[in-house]
Amino acid sequence: MPGSSLTYVVAFIQPFQLDAVVDALRRLPKFPGMSVSDVKGMGAHRAHPPVQGEDTEVHPFEKKVRIEIFCLDADLVAIVETIRNSAHSGHAGDGKIFTGPATLAYRIRTEEWGESAILAGRP
Repeated sequence: MPGSSLTYVVAFIQPFQLDAVVDALRRLPKFPGMSVSDVKGMGAHRAHPPVQGEDTEVHPFEKKVRIEIFCLDADLVAIVETIRNSAHSGHAGDGKIFTGPATLAYRIRTEEWGESAILAGRP
């Protein structure tokens, strides 16, 4: 049974902020876990035709870390605020956070659907 109270968070942060973000998230009482990937990308400041002499004409991509979290709607604000606070350095390139509804969660091993697939074994 798909649950409608599920959401996801995708955050792109500076690699050097990962330890602080993970440490802060793990302190949340109902933190459901996360996936982390090394990625490369470019923001709007690089999304233009190359200017002659620009340093990164061929490789305009910057290293980032992508964090993915699937959680309950009730925990969304705490998770987003935790990422925002712990990833903030005040410098350009701190990152971005995106959220959206998750229409289905299914735990393959236990065949649980919805909320229980995300928080199995938790109170």
